[in-house]
Amino acid sequence: MPLTPNEEAPVVEGLAVRWTMSNGAKRQVCWVRSAALEKLEGNPDLERSAFLDAFNRHRALLEATASDIFDKGKLDGPNVIVRKENI
Repeated sequence: MPLTPNEEAPVVEGLAVRWTMSNGAKRQVCWVRSAALEKLEGNPDLERSAFLDAFNRHRALLEATASDIFDKGKLDGPNVIVRKENI
């Protein structure tokens, strides 16, 4: 079952953005690492303060990628992590 977006706001934690999606009635925690955001933005020195804006610009792609990772069962523990090699 693919993950679907929800209304919970993403947050910056360390060098990543954390957000949640839904797997039916269950909440799934997803992460995108800073290196993936830097790759999407074409900026290897993306400031931490710009992570949320970058996430929001590429949110649809990141959500689709997270869903694909989830569907393939390639979780990191209980979480989905989007890395630059996934982009």
